[in-house]
Amino acid sequence: MLEHVVETQERILAKDHPYRLASEHELAGAYLHDGQTKKAVEMLEHVVETQEKILAKDHLDRLISENVLAGAYLTDGQTKKAVKMLEHVVETQERILAEDHPRRLTSEHELAGAYLHDGQTKKAVEKLEHVVAVKAEILAEDDSSRHLSQDLLQYCYERLEGVGAVMESGASALDAEA
Repeated sequence: MLEHVVETQERILAKDHPYRLASEHELAGAYLHDGQTKKAVEMLEHVVETQEKILAKDHLDRLISENVLAGAYLTDGQTKKAVKMLEHVVETQERILAEDHPRRLTSEHELAGAYLHDGQTKKAVEKLEHVVAVKAEILAEDDSSRHLSQDLLQYCYERLEGVGAVMESGASALDAEA
């Protein structure tokens, strides 16, 4: 159904028409949900490239598309691209949205997850410590979003401890050989 809508809009609407871009964005989301990651990435790249030409860097529609594209990159194994895109989104949101804005907190949480996926656990911890602190001030103790960030932060701490233990055991083995 969405494919038909997009095909029709491609024939009758300009490439940068807001309705067409919105439909393409929705179709890309459907592709992601259906496991068609390559198609989703291709379509989202088109949407973002078009929005870059017609929307300001801090336009919320553009930031949302960039955020979704970053998620598609992660799903597709393109972690470096995802990190770069999410860093851009978060940097922009830090300028235009309040520290406790839900969209900003979500993007920061997603950036931390991308850092973790990329092996940058310390950066993930730094970002999550901030997110958890802000959520602790504004969300109820039993809020699922708050728990999600706390759990990911705990996982990062455990991962860092594991790396530290491995490094210590390696150093001990080297000392024993000397």
